[in-house]
Amino acid sequence: MKINNENIIQALVLSIFDNDGPNPISFWPESLEQMAQMNIAIKTISLLMGDSTYQDSFGVEGINYFGIIPFPDLNLNGMTYFFLIADPNARGNAKAATITVLVDENNKSFFYENMKYLRVIIDRAATRIQEGVEREKYNEILVDLKEELFNFASELKDPFSTKRTIKIIFAGLDKAGKSSFLLGVKKKYSEIIKTLPTKGVNRSKEDIISEDLSKIIVWDLGGQKRYLERYFNQSKIYLYNVDLLFFFIDIQDTKRSNEALSLLRRIIMTLRELDEFPPIVVCLNKYDPDIKETEEINKNVEYFTEKIPQIANNYFVKIFKTSIFAHWSLISAYSYGLSQLSPNRELFKHQLRGFAQKTNTDALLLLNENGIILSNFSTDAVSEKVFEISAPHFQTLYKTFKEFKLLKEDFIISSGITDDSKNLIFKRIKVDKYNLYLLLLINDQVKIQTIENNLPSLSSNLVDLINTYI
Repeated sequence: MKINNENIIQALVLSIFDNDGPNPISFWPESLEQMAQMNIAIKTISLLMGDSTYQDSFGVEGINYFGIIPFPDLNLNGMTYFFLIADPNARGNAKAATITVLVDENNKSFFYENMKYLRVIIDRAATRIQEGVEREKYNEILVDLKEELFNFASELKDPFSTKRTIKIIFAGLDKAGKSSFLLGVKKKYSEIIKTLPTKGVNRSKEDIISEDLSKIIVWDLGGQKRYLERYFNQSKIYLYNVDLLFFFIDIQDTKRSNEALSLLRRIIMTLRELDEFPPIVVCLNKYDPDIKETEEINKNVEYFTEKIPQIANNYFVKIFKTSIFAHWSLISAYSYGLSQLSPNRELFKHQLRGFAQKTNTDALLLLNENGIILSNFSTDAVSEKVFEISAPHFQTLYKTFKEFKLLKEDFIISSGITDDSKNLIFKRIKVDKYNLYLLLLINDQVKIQTIENNLPSLSSNLVDLINTYI
């Protein structure tokens, strides 16, 4: 089913948290019911409030989140920009504010497909408000925003579908471990030993959260020379409309290091010609546990770590060291890449940060049923890395204990961590129809009941975010 681009924008609401709480200050259309206005104001502001950056006056620049939020009672989906307006008379010297653009819930792919353009348009309107204009000017700013959004939608050449389609590319030389990587993520170890070099392109459909949310297609591009030229000659098929690129380098194959970098350079040049700027995750693959400390491997890592940013030039690139013998390394790289596709990634971290502050938690990590890391928060880098490594093991342990009915409660506690003053908790939480898992590092003085008391609020906020994660 295709949607006509005309009249795609259903409503706009500017909300501010003032002395009376969340209020819709300006809105369009005038026929928007007051109950709907308040629903939008309360829901969006509540996702922003409670952040220490706001409460402790760390500056209005610290809050600038975008998110996609469902409003099922209104049959609408909203793209919301969360920001602060400086006000010396307000708590924290700033007022929380949101601008929400709403479309029919069946048309939410409009947001995903045009995210980078919409962000610029909405941010421009928010900046005008932050510059300290009088409130009487807010309606004028919203009218200008409406006109700009209408003009943008009318100029779209192609109608958009009702379901977001995501294209992920796996690229690299042959024998770099592209196919094995995805099998390793899924723990299909018996299939890894049967893996043959990919002939041409292998397309597979991946279910990360739910098929209802989006359709994710992974294009595994065979790396043999006879196929590489085809990708570049037909780049508008293979390298067009790319949402995320994983590039794999065999860290053990020192003889082909320059060849691998040349391929990466050529792919980036082609993407630039096509005006495609997907985030890029580079996997220094086959960084196996038994050789990772050797001098040769470490020199290779240093070499690629230095050269890749020079090649990337204006592309967002994140480098990971991965091995099928270290499952956590695959999950870490894959999860990070997927998180770049989520418009709600900052809001997820925002919610975890708020939960950590309320419960005196040093670090926490959120997993889905497939072991994909949806978000994390940590007060230090060491805890963050340790959690990435250990979370999949805790999930396996939890499921094993659950299978054999060894758990009286719905969580696992490990005490005596670090200096005997920390506890680890691994807990399953229900968020809408999804089973999610939290790994927490807390002070031993914190009671389990404190965690339990704060979970309903966290789960409630995550419902809105998980249903529009990707």
